[in-house]
Amino acid sequence: MAEAMAWHYAREIPDYARLDRTLLQRDVAVVSYEYLLALEGEAEVENVALAVGQRRQRQGISLPALLRAYRLWAKDALEALRSEAPNCLADLAPKVAEILDRVSEASARGYQLALEGLLPQGPLTGVAVGLKHSQAIALAPRHLGLSPEQMAYYPVPLGSLLFLATPLGDVTEGLKALARRCAACLWVGEGTKLSEVQEDLEEALALAHGLDLPPGVYPVRLLWPLAMALESPKGRDRLLRLLSPLEPHADLLDTLEAYLQARLSLKGAARCLSLHPNTVLYRLHRVEELTGLRLHRVEDLCLAHMALQLRRLAR
Repeated sequence: MAEAMAWHYAREIPDYARLDRTLLQRDVAVVSYEYLLALEGEAEVENVALAVGQRRQRQGISLPALLRAYRLWAKDALEALRSEAPNCLADLAPKVAEILDRVSEASARGYQLALEGLLPQGPLTGVAVGLKHSQAIALAPRHLGLSPEQMAYYPVPLGSLLFLATPLGDVTEGLKALARRCAACLWVGEGTKLSEVQEDLEEALALAHGLDLPPGVYPVRLLWPLAMALESPKGRDRLLRLLSPLEPHADLLDTLEAYLQARLSLKGAARCLSLHPNTVLYRLHRVEELTGLRLHRVEDLCLAHMALQLRRLAR
């Protein structure tokens, strides 16, 4: 059964196809045996699964590939039970599902622990890029000038993460050059705890997916207000209602967005829209009349920015 499982993993999952087949077969035999023992009782499998996660990370297996292998294990285990012990299938199938959840969670935790051990302690910078611009990760070493020991890669469903053992200020210019080179949006966060930086980066990829921002380097904190708005249905409705008077006026919405993107520069917004600055100013006054916003107030500018972001996601 272990040989069949190892072959199944290698055939279905490219990451596993790169591993030595004999070593993979032995590993699968031991791990699968431990997991199957849990079907007969209350055997603890979390420690075994945690070690598997650490081992797979060092072998270059991505976390999605590891979790997919677990789903294949559950499928193969059920097929084996169906052919060898059909009378027990009804009782054991729920246990297989339960063990699948337990070992997947434990291995993901082990994978994370292995990843945290890759970088030295100290200031940490995280970079996230979506699937569309994933080539930016491959080109990062050329622009950042860091040693391999200072960099760690981590694939996620919505893109790729890059962790750098250095303060953000030391690599900001390199990241800007990388964003220009790849015409990519790079989301950056910093801290000392990898798990917290990773959580912020993955949230940023999820939120920024529909924002259609120009290429550049963006701190993840820019999306925190949007995340809070999305967590509150009432807050979401209020922000969308704020811009509803502008919906029949696409030119006003475009002007407000250009003004904010130009960092409150009338000339910058005018260049972006190919308009005279006085026309931009007139349109902004119309925005204020229709919405009640006062664009000289920081609070209203923040609300307008959040509302525009939310509107893009809603669309």
